[in-house]
Amino acid sequence: MKEKHGRGDESLLSAGYGSVSERLEVAPATDSERAEKLTLEEVYEIVGVGKAQVFYWIMTSFTVYFDSAELVVISTIIPALRCEWGLNVTWETLINVSSYVFSALGSIFLGRLADIYGRKRMIMISILCLFVTSLSSALTRSPIQFLVSRCLVGMSMGITFPTSIVFCAEVVKSRYRETATLIVYVAYSMSVFVVSVLAFLLLNAVKWRWFIFINTVPMVVCFVFLAILPESPRFLLVNNQAGQALAALRKMARWNDKELPVNLNIRLTEDEDLGSLSLVLSPMYRRDVILLSVLMFCDLFIEFGNLIFAPLALYSGFCGGKLEPPHYECIPITQDALLSLSLVTSGGVVACVVAVLSAVYLGRVLTLRLSAVGLAIFSLVLFKCISVGVTNFLLFGVRFFVTVNDFATMMIIPELFPTTVRNTAMSVINSAGKTGGAIGCGLVYVLYYISPSLVVGVFAAAALVTVLCGALWRRETQQYRIIDTSHDQLKQ
Repeated sequence: MKEKHGRGDESLLSAGYGSVSERLEVAPATDSERAEKLTLEEVYEIVGVGKAQVFYWIMTSFTVYFDSAELVVISTIIPALRCEWGLNVTWETLINVSSYVFSALGSIFLGRLADIYGRKRMIMISILCLFVTSLSSALTRSPIQFLVSRCLVGMSMGITFPTSIVFCAEVVKSRYRETATLIVYVAYSMSVFVVSVLAFLLLNAVKWRWFIFINTVPMVVCFVFLAILPESPRFLLVNNQAGQALAALRKMARWNDKELPVNLNIRLTEDEDLGSLSLVLSPMYRRDVILLSVLMFCDLFIEFGNLIFAPLALYSGFCGGKLEPPHYECIPITQDALLSLSLVTSGGVVACVVAVLSAVYLGRVLTLRLSAVGLAIFSLVLFKCISVGVTNFLLFGVRFFVTVNDFATMMIIPELFPTTVRNTAMSVINSAGKTGGAIGCGLVYVLYYISPSLVVGVFAAAALVTVLCGALWRRETQQYRIIDTSHDQLKQ
């Protein structure tokens, strides 16, 4: 794949590294003072892809896993909370929506901190807060206490997911960004699937408090191993910490059994404010941010709303408009419904493989458009399914296509925005998505007990909006390489 080269990553590395001397400019006149100019991409070429990147990807994948798992846990334990505390529709809605609302707030207000204080530091803080708040929710004794704990969980989730994707993409050469994003999205989709399977196996046996505890404790191991990882060299460079960036690169090279030149020095050629929201919303990026935000809003509106709708629909046998609105009562979720939920959520796992192949061979634009059309078709057919058994397949299809569309959107963001504001842009767009998720969950509870068909209707409408946004998106970022400042954007 041919990469475009502008001034992006023009981190100049002065070094006596003879193997690349044919394509690099030699500055001094004497052999003893000979120095070469290398870009960060070329340094990553020397570092290679090996144990260091695998370690980064595994640890950040676990952070994404725990972030996503929190949302599925709530959708599966709500029936148990309804029975224990006598929850009504209002309380259920507040508990489910709270995580999404505060996640959106956390993303918009705290996400830019990762562009100022570092990717690794903010991920570690968010995982620690997620562990404490999630564990506290298992110890609550009333709906009010549980609601407060879920709000705090949501605030912690606002940083974890977008920062993890940025962190993964920044520790490797640009051409491997599909691999990095794929690994994160597999973890994201696997978390939804695995928690659904664990709910099928354990929820009715161990009860909801122990179920939360089982899903929370492994966060401690993740936190410990994250401490070993170096910070993103790209972030350190734009933050004028060339010495720390060099140390991080040397550590990565050592883990990969490679060696960097002894006299390596790094400096960044362009200075730019870190975490600048005004740059993200400037005319250079405004249209892109609006389109990507609307896409993410609709994707998570459907995806998270579907996490609430699927257990209800699968339990009550919904198919199109044939089901009368169910009575609101204390009925624990059945093993059959949990099994069906596991099968439906597996659509996200399958979608990850298809998504990366499509993004690589068809490009980002075509992947966005095809997945949006598929999502719209499956959402509309759900109105007219011919039998109750078909519901599983249709919900699987909705999950599949929304994951592919979401994946393509998340691929574009690290490719489009520079290191100085990459996490800020990711957080703004993710905040729009989480807002869509909150509205989607709320509408499921408001509309489902009026008519389940209304829920399917709003999902279908959101899917049609993704088709429109896909048609309007024309910037093919596949040939872009990851850039460090907005000055580099003019060269893409």
